[in-house]
Amino acid sequence: MEPELEALARRLNASLGPERIITDAVRLRTYECDGLTNHRCTPALVVLPDTAEQVAAVVRECAAAGVPYVARGSGTGLSGGALPRADGVLIVTSRMRRILEIDVPGQRAVVEPGVINLDVTRAARPYGYYFAPDPSSQQICSVGGNVAENSGGAHCLKYGFTAHHVLACEVVTPDGELVELSADGPGYDLLGVFVGAEGTLGITTKITVRLTRVPETVQTLLAAFGSIEAGGTAVSAIIGAGVVPAAIEMMDALSIEAAEAAVRCEYPPGAGAC
Repeated sequence: MEPELEALARRLNASLGPERIITDAVRLRTYECDGLTNHRCTPALVVLPDTAEQVAAVVRECAAAGVPYVARGSGTGLSGGALPRADGVLIVTSRMRRILEIDVPGQRAVVEPGVINLDVTRAARPYGYYFAPDPSSQQICSVGGNVAENSGGAHCLKYGFTAHHVLACEVVTPDGELVELSADGPGYDLLGVFVGAEGTLGITTKITVRLTRVPETVQTLLAAFGSIEAGGTAVSAIIGAGVVPAAIEMMDALSIEAAEAAVRCEYPPGAGAC
């Protein structure tokens, strides 16, 4: 480790405690990539803060020392957004997992960045609400990572991406200042710029998200088509008729065959698309 990194590690160890600092080479390899495993890089140092103030303190130390840093949530992204620097610090927000508020009248929730996506829905479900953005990794991905990547899922067709459900963020800026970004008020849409910036504009430490009322009923339909073209035409016709499904997906013949071989879904035999 370079001298400036060793000095930084000592300062962070003294201010945050050794339980929040990882320098062991074997443990550091846990954080060498996100879901995009083609690109790997072992960070020089990993920090696991518990609070927004600790995140800000780490950023200020890095800025003062001229050491680069990268933020990371659950590490499920597929774009390399959490890829660390070999000469830098990885700030992992996975310990910040508190759901601070479920505001039913306001149809919103306030959460820390390490809260798991699906846990927001679980907390809101008893009140008849859920968190609509649902990446395929929603059982393990974090809301902070969703904000950084502007994540989406099957419900994006009807409800939009994460950006459409974030009302405010508390953010640590690159110089270590804590600021509030909100969708309300005049001026530039700084919150809209921040969501999806992959952490390049700051690290979110608190997020206010919009909750969506649970539908009264859900109907799931399966249709088989002779070809991909016929399936695509049907999708266009559905949207053109003004019917916006909560989710819609299409599988080609090869995908159908693979699913049948793996779990025996009992799709219609001989279908070119479903």
